Amino acid sequence: MLENCNIPILNKEKINHYETEYMIDKLGGEGRMYCIDVYNGVQIIYNRFHCYEAPKTVIDNNSTKYIEINHCLRGKFECLYDQEYYAYLTEGDLSISRWSLEKSNEFFTFGYYEGLEVLIDIEKAQNNEIFSEFNIDINLISKKLTLNNDIYIMRATQQIQHIFMEMYNVDNDMKVDYLKIKVLELLLFLSHTDFEIIQDKKRYYPKNQIETVKSIKNYLSQNLGIKPDFNKLAQEYNININTLRKLFKEIYGVPIYTWFKQYRIEYSIELLKSTDIPIIEIANKIGYSNPSKYSAAFSKYVNMTPQQYRKSDIKMD
Repeated sequence: MLENCNIPILNKEKINHYETEYMIDKLGGEGRMYCIDVYNGVQIIYNRFHCYEAPKTVIDNNSTKYIEINHCLRGKFECLYDQEYYAYLTEGDLSISRWSLEKSNEFFTFGYYEGLEVLIDIEKAQNNEIFSEFNIDINLISKKLTLNNDIYIMRATQQIQHIFMEMYNVDNDMKVDYLKIKVLELLLFLSHTDFEIIQDKKRYYPKNQIETVKSIKNYLSQNLGIKPDFNKLAQEYNININTLRKLFKEIYGVPIYTWFKQYRIEYSIELLKSTDIPIIEIANKIGYSNPSKYSAAFSKYVNMTPQQYRKSDIKMD
């Protein structure tokens, strides 16, 4: 089934009779997908990416019959769907969506991503007798998904962690049989889950809000010498300050002020490594008029002073 998604494949290797490794092309980094056939119409895919741009799936006329269930182990996935909402999948979260969902702007926010996907061909999977023995109705899961605009995202819970975490470390001699049990557990859980959209549980936000937050972030990254007034910035960009704080942390993983402080230090690290600019000038570039305050902030972040860092970097070179 994975081969039907038209993802650009750089290399394909059959590991054994049930497992295939795909090396993904056109990413600006490295991407691997390990695909395991579990039941007729059900595959488990281990995703490991070290890049920012996610692989693009080319949708065809048969894509409506596929459901994908994703669990994020590490990193964060971002996409724009239906050209209206940004969705986020972060560590421990679960998403269930239809393959035909219109997606664009797909990125791994932190430059890396690891997770597990269960891909289901509805027509084939619904004929598996073992599912009926456990009262698992694939069509019911599909219908509940349709009622929620073809996407449902759940924040990390202990139950989700219990289902998925054991799937990442399985002995090869029992892998397929064990994964069959875990798929049954997962589908049984979803069969008894109400896919009701609850505001405080969802991870999708209006396009205009997300793009406003990204514009503010870009402004800050290009004006490191200022002392930002975030309330004033929110007014200038016509966004509520609480919404700005919430969405910034959702996108970038830390509060906006924490990000700004860390980004300034990271920028100064590059200047220390790649230029001979005096440290006092570097401090001024990133908004520190007092070099001692810059040194203290740098030391707290890097565990050495700027002078020590510059000397140690020269030695390593």
